Amino acid sequence: CLQRFRNYASGEKTKPRTTPEFYDDDLPLLFLGSLVPVLDEDLVGQRLYGLLQACGSPSVEHENTLKRSARPAMALLKYLVCDFCEYDNGVKVTADPKQLNPFAFALCSLLPSQLSHMNLELHIVGDKRGGAKEDACHIISLIVTRHLADDGETTKYLPLETLLRSKAAQHAYETWLKQSAPKQLQKQVNKALESIAAASPQKQQAPESIKAASPKKKQVSIADDSSIEDEDDIDAEFGLAPKKKKAVAATTTTTTTSLDGPPIKWEDSELYREQVRKANTPERSSVRDSQQEVAEKKRIEQEKLKAQGKDPLGLKPDLDLREIQQLKMELLEQAVKDLHEEILEERNQGEADEEHIQSLEVQKESLEHILDTMDMGMNRDADSDNDEDETKGLNSSERSIIPTDPNFDPLLFLTLVHRNASYDVLMKSIERLSNKTENQVMQLQNLVRDNFELFVRCADGFDIFEGAKGANLETRLDNLDALAESCSDQARKSFKPLLDNTNEVRKVQSALRVLQRVGPVVQAPHQMRQHLENGRFSQALKAYRRVLIIEENCKIDLLNRVKEKAADAAREARRDLEKRLSQEKISVNSLLEGIQDLTELLDLDVPPDPREVLKVEDEKGGEALPALPVGSFDVGGLVINVREHPPALACLLMQAAHFRVLVTNTIEKADQNATRIYHGETLTSIQGSEEVASVRQNTFVDDMSVRTPESKKTAGSAGNQWKYDVLDARVVATIRAVDLMRTWLPRLLTIGTAAREDEKRRAARVGRHRGDGESQLTAFEVFLTNITPAVSQLVDHTAFCALGSAVRTSGKKVKMSFGSHSPDKLQSILKSPLPPVQSTQCAKELAELVRTVIESSAAANGLRHADNDHFDYNLSPLDECRVLAEEAVITVERRRCIFAFDVCARTCSSRASGSGKFDGDAILKCLHNLSEELYRPEECASEIEKGCELVVRRSCEGLASYVRDRGDSARLRAVAECADALAGTLQDVVREVEYLGCNSQAVEEVMEEDVMGLEGAMFDEFLDNVRINVANCCKVGWMGMVDGPDVASSTFPPYLSASLLAIVRCRAQVEKALGDKVRRLEGMTYQFLALATAADAISIGICDEVKTRKTHLKVKQADRMANELQFLMNILKSYISDEGLSLLEGTRRTLCSRAGRGGKAVDDGPDGLAAIEELERLGRVYVLCLGE
Repeated sequence: CLQRFRNYASGEKTKPRTTPEFYDDDLPLLFLGSLVPVLDEDLVGQRLYGLLQACGSPSVEHENTLKRSARPAMALLKYLVCDFCEYDNGVKVTADPKQLNPFAFALCSLLPSQLSHMNLELHIVGDKRGGAKEDACHIISLIVTRHLADDGETTKYLPLETLLRSKAAQHAYETWLKQSAPKQLQKQVNKALESIAAASPQKQQAPESIKAASPKKKQVSIADDSSIEDEDDIDAEFGLAPKKKKAVAATTTTTTTSLDGPPIKWEDSELYREQVRKANTPERSSVRDSQQEVAEKKRIEQEKLKAQGKDPLGLKPDLDLREIQQLKMELLEQAVKDLHEEILEERNQGEADEEHIQSLEVQKESLEHILDTMDMGMNRDADSDNDEDETKGLNSSERSIIPTDPNFDPLLFLTLVHRNASYDVLMKSIERLSNKTENQVMQLQNLVRDNFELFVRCADGFDIFEGAKGANLETRLDNLDALAESCSDQARKSFKPLLDNTNEVRKVQSALRVLQRVGPVVQAPHQMRQHLENGRFSQALKAYRRVLIIEENCKIDLLNRVKEKAADAAREARRDLEKRLSQEKISVNSLLEGIQDLTELLDLDVPPDPREVLKVEDEKGGEALPALPVGSFDVGGLVINVREHPPALACLLMQAAHFRVLVTNTIEKADQNATRIYHGETLTSIQGSEEVASVRQNTFVDDMSVRTPESKKTAGSAGNQWKYDVLDARVVATIRAVDLMRTWLPRLLTIGTAAREDEKRRAARVGRHRGDGESQLTAFEVFLTNITPAVSQLVDHTAFCALGSAVRTSGKKVKMSFGSHSPDKLQSILKSPLPPVQSTQCAKELAELVRTVIESSAAANGLRHADNDHFDYNLSPLDECRVLAEEAVITVERRRCIFAFDVCARTCSSRASGSGKFDGDAILKCLHNLSEELYRPEECASEIEKGCELVVRRSCEGLASYVRDRGDSARLRAVAECADALAGTLQDVVREVEYLGCNSQAVEEVMEEDVMGLEGAMFDEFLDNVRINVANCCKVGWMGMVDGPDVASSTFPPYLSASLLAIVRCRAQVEKALGDKVRRLEGMTYQFLALATAADAISIGICDEVKTRKTHLKVKQADRMANELQFLMNILKSYISDEGLSLLEGTRRTLCSRAGRGGKAVDDGPDGLAAIEELERLGRVYVLCLGE
């Protein structure tokens, strides 16, 4: 965070570099946080942490150390006050080097007590972990040289002792100044210190009149307690903690002392005050005093003993020297033993260090010498015949390691306590010990230096008292008292105006500070008015909470006035919120926010105003008193008092009333529109062109061409435009009703859910005992009594507009929601079903209505209480509405299926009869549309099944009509369409029907039966025509061949040519129309079936002709015809049936017998194989077309 603020302040992240603008009011808040008055209302009451506090944050785990975060905080402070530069669009702003930057100016304007939060001493000395010595020294130099007086302009040098109280810190700073600081900075700091030192003697040589008046200044400072008391009284009204007078008195005393210098009278000294304090203290019981004194002495002795047992060098702070003193002999013996063992280990090693061994031996000898000396001393102590010289000497057994003991032995101390310490460690500890000694001496010197004048006066007093005798002393003292009293009176007269002005200034400053603290509270009414004008109710409530800290028995008129104005604003906010809850065109989120704000406002317990009605009247401009009380609203003739119910429940009641009014208006509007259309007005003139166009966008053009008459026509005129307009008006009414349901039902449920949650909170807060006392209205009861009837009415109206007076699936008729008193012609139009296009539009709207009602029904059931024994409903209050809506949807969707399949049947029949095409894609498209748009397709299964059967039957009838006046090509086209339908389209239709939940097997059987019947009839007719055609072709060319000369002919026989040409033509027709399609019944291709039929017809026809003329045939003719039949059998053997082959074979044998070959072919000759080859050559076209 510190680095981010530094980047922000330096402007390094902005391109071009531009530093932000800082205001003077923000900088003290940056440095001190909550220690300075906060003017921003958003920050009032928050605990803010200043940068100076971050620099001096003490560590929690370690004593006399800083947190680790203090170092970067001090680095940031040093950058702001010393290195900060302003940039504008990438250009550095050059400033006067003698002028401080904003941060440095704010820091140098702070008081010494505020600067003490940085803990500069710990940064300079004592903490290397979190301290920042270099940065702290720079900041000290800046404050010492550039500190400002109270006016913010005059430079007032700050003594170094004010920032660094310890001598060690001052010495460390002076060392840094000499060694590391620049020369220019050294000169500035030295100049400032010299100026401070030069000003100190002048202060001590003040005139006697001023010195005599100094006690009066102290009285003035003490008298300022009255202003502080006034300030505390005001703070107490806001619940703020009053300032402690002792702290103020201490501050005042310190300030007076700093102004007046050392005391110059005995009465001003601390010793005199201590004596007076003891004299004024009442005596207590002797037993209790003695017990306290004994306990205090015991505590002091214990602390003294603990201090004696500490290590003076500070190397082992946890060590107790007293324990070592008692065990010194044992410790010396153990040390000698350890050294002896260490020497033996060193000598036993292979590569021993002789120097180390010698050092250990020397240590051992020294310890043994000390032991011997101590043993000898103990023996001498035990010997009673010691001479006088020996008793005067120091006994070795009395040697001590405690530094405060007179027999302290440094050598023994180092041997037992710090035997393993290195030379460097001992030297550092000795330096630390010498510094402590020097500090004690310096403290004594500072004590004498600070109180030098008092010491001099005491010495003079001693001289005077020693030289005075008897009455002269008393006379001199009386003269001094008289002189002091005279000086005091004179000073009091001279400085009275100045002191009075000072007292007034301090009172004004105190009042200003109080006003600054209570400023947000005083401004609360004005801020509440502004927030209410802009609709920010939550902010207004936040401002009103600040006023609640004023106590009820406040004696300050200003604060009472503020509280009264804030209460008026709160009551106005309540009226505005109640008005907002009564509006119908406001959004749901705004209503929920208003409910929450009004609930919070009621929880604040705004005091009522008896004159609120009169104030509301004055705000309305002096009108007559309203007929309704404050908080009551008239919605559709129903008066609802918001203040009698919780906010959420009151909002639900008013919104339910609006919904009921809207439902009534919607029904009345539909009735009025129908009546106006019947009396001659057009729907466009009533509804508007855009709305009517949106309704009629799916209608046919030819229907629209007759719906825009130029003049009005009544029902008695010849035009029927009014009928179409009434039907379209019903569609418009359906759309409006569904829009109303789609908008308002979720809205009411959202508010009802909020009311139910509020009921749960209130029940959990105060307990809920239904039946005890007056029963309370609930959200569920509101839905049962106020909302459900309106929803049912709207659903009935929607069903009537969309269906007319049709019979529902339950067997009941749809009730007329309007038009019951209209003329008979109009009633007949209103009751009649809608045309397909309008019915389709209404089906979509009804599906949306059902979806909305179903979703809302589950949510409405959630409003029920857990203990619902007192309710008659076991289901959701909207279940009946849901059932009615679903029945309407099912009815209209069944009509839609009927209309859709009727249109599809007519379309498919038209295409089949006109172009001979079985349009299965149209059926699939119709089914796809229905599957996407039907809400309950399983309820329309019967209509879908019958519709599919109807479309297929009409298509087959159309194909039959197409073939009726056409030839074989049309028949083959119909057969091809049927084959395609059986192979693919009907299967897709069956699969789609199955997806819709219908009986696909029954539908498939009926459709295939119709299609296969048509296909069989058409193909059989084609085959019959093929037989007739081939039979006629077989009769061609026989007259010339039988009656002609009996010679071989080089031409192909005419009857064969005509017959084979007929079969080739049949093959071409079938191949063109059907290709390689397989007939489903026989499992063979249509082409093979047609060729087989033609081949059989040829065989029968030729055999009949041969039988007719065989008696007239000559031998050669019979032989040639036998070869021709053999040639025919070879060509048609793949298509001709077994009966045809046997018939041809019998006829050929008969011809062979006639020719005298006995049924056998001749090997050579014109009637042998050569004749067959000649026939194949002549009829090679047929061989290629019909051969394998």
